[in-house]
This record gives sequence, structure tokens and C-alpha cells, in this order.
Amino acid sequence: MNRRTPLLLGLVALATLFAFAVFWLASPTNDAVSLVFAPSSFAPVEAELDAGLAAAGIGPVEWAFAGSQTLVAQLVDGAPADALITADLTTFDAARAANVTWPGEESIASNVLVLAVAAGNPGDVRGLEALEDADLVIGSCAVEVPCGRLATAVTRALGVTPAPDTEETSARALTAKLLAGEIDAALVYRSDARAAGLEVIPVDDLDAFVNEYRGSGNERGMEILRWLASGAGKRILIDSGWGP
Repeated sequence: MNRRTPLLLGLVALATLFAFAVFWLASPTNDAVSLVFAPSSFAPVEAELDAGLAAAGIGPVEWAFAGSQTLVAQLVDGAPADALITADLTTFDAARAANVTWPGEESIASNVLVLAVAAGNPGDVRGLEALEDADLVIGSCAVEVPCGRLATAVTRALGVTPAPDTEETSARALTAKLLAGEIDAALVYRSDARAAGLEVIPVDDLDAFVNEYRGSGNERGMEILRWLASGAGKRILIDSGWGP
């Protein structure tokens, strides 16, 4: 065999793969997939949402999960999407101001924070004042992200000054640290705590502080958002810890 033959065969194979990729990307099936940018707190219910959407004849849907601020930044950088959901109105307003939303908007659900602890409550956490205890390892959401803004509103209103040892960009990251026993306590979303099976310490008045999840989308995206905001979609979210 000519020594050039393997090289030519390799080039032919690469060209074939490239042509297949171009065909797949341009195919109607792929075009029918709706891409939804959603906060990481939606990740634990992805399977339930996909099943519900399929039963309703909506989709298929591809989810991109990340912190709300990261999702907006990606859209600003030109990432394609059919819908955006943010975990608070401040971030949604920033997305609207950056012209990365669509005319259609929908209020999806709400979420509140709970005081969650590591398995077995090794820090003997009994209330919100534990967030001030220098002898405990405390986690917090960064103040510039939705869960951090909500936590700041909570602690200021209830007269607590947290002394966090670590700051994360999402409540999901805090949930992971609690599960791993890396921190003793943190304020995380109720939906994340429920999905992870975390132990929660009851705290009066936390339910008074709420983040509204709001979405915007194109025609296909709005069909998904309307389903999430009512009927079967809303029931899935509420059963998983969200509020109306």
C-alpha cells in the first residue's frame, strides 16, 4: 500500500464526519430541540420536568444549568437560547437591560431559604445565630448572586451578622459542601435542601423572604415557560420545594 494511502483515508474519514456533523446541526430534528437556560436549582428536577413536558407534547428540551448571573453573561456573549430563567428579579432586570430577553415574560415560581446543616448536625446548630459562630465552619452564597442577595436581606432583617468561611456562586454549591461535611451550616434554597435530603433547622420568619424566578423566551421558549408556571409543571416545582 502506498504510504500516502492511510493519510488519504484519514482525510476522507474526517471529511465524512464533518459532513455528518453539518447535516446533524442543520437537521429539522435538532432544530426542534428547545434550549432553556435555567438556574442550577432546577437541575435536581430535570428528569421530572422532561417527563412532564414530554407527556404534554412539548419539547424535546435541552437544559443549560448554571448560576443566573453566569447564564445572563453567556447570553450577552452571544450564546443561543430559546428561553432564560433567573432565580431573582434583580438578575432578570439586568438581562432585560442587556437586551438578552424576549418580549414574552412569565413568572415561574418562588423559592425561600432554609438553614441547613451537615449530616448529624455536628456543629449543634440551633438557630440563625450559628452563622455568627467563629467556631463553626459556615458557608454562604456570594452577595452578588441571587441566593446571596436573599441571604443578606434575611440576616440583616433578623439582626444576624454572618461570618462565612466560604462563599459560593450558587446554593447548589453550598448544598454539595454540606453533603460532604465540609461546612457545618448554610442558608440554601428550600428546593435544594429537599432534593439533597439535608437536615433543616426551623427558623421563624424565613418564609417572609422570597426570590421570584422569572423567565423570558421566544415562541418555543414561552410554551415551556407557560407550562412551568401552571398545571403539571407548577405541581412538580411545588412538590420539590418551590412556592407559587
